[in-house]
Amino acid sequence: MSENSSGTQHQLHKTLRWYHGFMLALPIAAGLFVSVGYVIGALGASPAAAICVILSAVALLQNKIFSEVAAMFPDKPGGVAMLATEAWKRYFAPLGPLAAFGYWCGWALVLSLVGLTIGSLVQAQWFPDATWTLFTLAGVAFGFPHLVSAITIVACTVLNVAGIKVAVRFNQIIGAAFILVLTGLAIGPFVTGQWHSANLTSHIDGGWKTFVVWLYVTAWAIYGSELCAVFAPEYKDTSRDTSKALTSIALFMVGAYTIVPIATTGQLGEAVITDNPITYGVASVQATSGGLSGVITAILCGALFLSMVSSSADAGRALYGTAAEKMSIRQLDQLNRAGVPSRSLWITMTVNLLILIVVGNPVAILIASNLGYILAITLAVSGFLLLRKDRPHWPRPIRLSRKWIPVAAVITVFNAFILVVGVLNPDLSHAGGWKEVLLGV
Repeated sequence: MSENSSGTQHQLHKTLRWYHGFMLALPIAAGLFVSVGYVIGALGASPAAAICVILSAVALLQNKIFSEVAAMFPDKPGGVAMLATEAWKRYFAPLGPLAAFGYWCGWALVLSLVGLTIGSLVQAQWFPDATWTLFTLAGVAFGFPHLVSAITIVACTVLNVAGIKVAVRFNQIIGAAFILVLTGLAIGPFVTGQWHSANLTSHIDGGWKTFVVWLYVTAWAIYGSELCAVFAPEYKDTSRDTSKALTSIALFMVGAYTIVPIATTGQLGEAVITDNPITYGVASVQATSGGLSGVITAILCGALFLSMVSSSADAGRALYGTAAEKMSIRQLDQLNRAGVPSRSLWITMTVNLLILIVVGNPVAILIASNLGYILAITLAVSGFLLLRKDRPHWPRPIRLSRKWIPVAAVITVFNAFILVVGVLNPDLSHAGGWKEVLLGV
């Protein structure tokens, strides 16, 4: 490992095992309380459950594909976007920077989104009268949830700058409690007899395009388990730990995103979730136990904050990777004494604070950030096909069977399809428009 006179380093520390990657990705399940509630309100419980099942299955298959490619380049920082860059540079080099910055954008902008979710939870539970507005800019009223979001954005950045091991320890403490909450949400409605199939309604206004647009909007929350790949250079056993982390977290997401929406909607009904798209988990536990709303809200806020820590860590490493590949400002190719890309983390924080002021709506932020993210994922999956064609004899510590080639082709087409439909029809989300699409561009 090299270190220059200013104390900055150029090599990530190999200190993590696969279960550390799992715990860092676990809070992505908090996306259940970021976007899924809005999907249920827009389409009904049955279509929302179908969207979660489809995306969870695709995410599991993608993670298997990413495990092979990540193991091929064990020293490449920056996650799946850097893998896409490596695969496409022979064919059309500009796609590399597009994938890299799109991937960073996808992970970076969700900090403000998740921070707003935390702010809404805190306001609903403890400060219901805090309806004031500090200022209004570009049509966005900056109020209590926005202030909480700004505080959490700064806090998660500071935690990451302190070092990845600090972030992992923090994740392990709250992550265990979050798993218990998700388990309660999944089985509580059935055990108590409060679940009714009649509550699983459906109303897709706008037809199949609306369904596809919500696939696009929801994709980040479920595809996000691939962030385990961004820590590949930091795993002690790069191939084994990367594969186990990607597979285990994807399987967990399949269960969480399949069962929790069906269980809670069958218990509460669509109307309740529509009125409480972020806090419906608290309402479910309240109905099951008759109390504990404050405790559950605190745990959910903690889990959401953990997702911000993980997203910040991923975004920082993605931006660091672009610099390492000479696609960005070379000064970002620096690590601090704790072995983390602190400069990239501070830049990510600053951009999020600006987005919080200019956009300020959770679904609208997803529309903006998903454009780059889904593009990067699509290029990374198709990159698997190109690497199989161009480098058939390249060492592959993890080598999938040939059956995965058509699987990767189908996933590439699927992701490209939801990307195009989602970008061209932002109004069907009822929360965003061309401003957010242009911001993503």
